[in-house]
Amino acid sequence: MRNHHYAMSSHTPSRLLRFLTAGMTVALVGASPALAQSQGQLFASVTTQEGEPVEGLTAESFQVQEDGAIMKILSADSGTTPMKVALLVDNSEAINASNGLTALRRGVTEFLETLPLQHEVGLFSVAGRVAPLVDFTSDRDELLEGADGLFAGTGGTKMIEGMRETWDRRFSSEDAWPVMVMVMTDGPETSGNMNEDQFGEFTLDLLRGGAMVHVVVVETRGGGVQSQIGQNLTQNTGGFYRSMNSPTALQNTLAELATKMGEHFDEMSPRYRLLYERPGDTPGAAMGAGVVGPNYKMQLFGDRRMPPQ
Repeated sequence: MRNHHYAMSSHTPSRLLRFLTAGMTVALVGASPALAQSQGQLFASVTTQEGEPVEGLTAESFQVQEDGAIMKILSADSGTTPMKVALLVDNSEAINASNGLTALRRGVTEFLETLPLQHEVGLFSVAGRVAPLVDFTSDRDELLEGADGLFAGTGGTKMIEGMRETWDRRFSSEDAWPVMVMVMTDGPETSGNMNEDQFGEFTLDLLRGGAMVHVVVVETRGGGVQSQIGQNLTQNTGGFYRSMNSPTALQNTLAELATKMGEHFDEMSPRYRLLYERPGDTPGAAMGAGVVGPNYKMQLFGDRRMPPQ
């Protein structure tokens, strides 16, 4: 008879106890937030008894329960699937006024040269309008050429519109690990209006899609709306936030971010993202998951956020 590694809460339903004896390794976590009406997500780390990550599992390899009821698993994305990274760059008049365009180019170049090669990157400008410069690719030479060709744009920053358009048009539900990296100034924010409720819904949409947002801000005026938005989004999605007073710090900061992203990806690689369908829009009080396998070890997580900086 197989041994079972599991954890239980005091309100675990009896049906889940039967689940624990069904030849699966099981763990419990607290309720995660609703993703959309009738969808939820968990992140499952699956290893052998020796601690080696188990690859190649599919949705059929798992079972998820809420309050003892078995959920329909929609997908099980492997943690080893590369990130899809949208790099949004503010080359607006504010960066030019601070004589920071060369530093911006160097910073973006350093990011691209440091981020591990398996991850796709798309390069976008958010100065005056949202403009794709290089579509998503793992070809670093093409991306580096795009970075070298960054020039001073006209008009104010389009941070909010840049995020919203990129998320809506460039990402899909098929993306296993979508990431947005925002390299901003605190110049005038000229995006269309987004009220507090709309911004909250947009943030929830990012969370539904398993997205992570990283924000670096050059504060040429001592801070602004970009800093506030950046801190809000990185706290909610578990990303990296850094502000600086001079664009000369961009090169080291973006190299640090790319390094952290690569290391974090490696740490998260044993975690499968389980997207499942629930019968109602309210998460259950107790959640559990199991994996079919020869005495695998399993841990569940509500997200894959970076550790505190």
